[in-house]
Amino acid sequence: MPHTGPYGLVLALHIVGAMFVISPLAFAGLCLPAMTFVGLRALPILRPAPRLLRLAAVASLGVVALGLVLVRQGPFGSVRHYGDGWITSAVALWGIATLLTVTILAGGVATAVAEIEQTGMAARHRLPWLALTGLITTSCWIGIVFLMVVKPGM
Repeated sequence: MPHTGPYGLVLALHIVGAMFVISPLAFAGLCLPAMTFVGLRALPILRPAPRLLRLAAVASLGVVALGLVLVRQGPFGSVRHYGDGWITSAVALWGIATLLTVTILAGGVATAVAEIEQTGMAARHRLPWLALTGLITTSCWIGIVFLMVVKPGM
């Protein structure tokens, strides 16, 4: 049975938003820490990265808003509530991933860029914290996808 009408439109926008907003955040969490290790050659990519990370994190609010619109309608007449564990968990994971992305990941990359520009060398000492943060944020994004697909407890 297809998803039609307003529910189908909002669901499609939610999925497209996740693809174009959340996917780059997960990818950045895995790739940017390693790029700080490269040094000068990575600067063309690293310079705009903090701004783009913050912009994507703000845009992810739209993806969450669309998802919350879908909760009450539910497909095929199913009833869901904002208090369902899988929904609450997904929103909590989003909050954690967004907070870490905006603060530690974006801030760490910005600091690494400044260090690379000043010294001309890779920001190797930043790599462990950035890599750990990237791993945590990407795990959060993957966890959200798992929760949205499996819907444990339903």
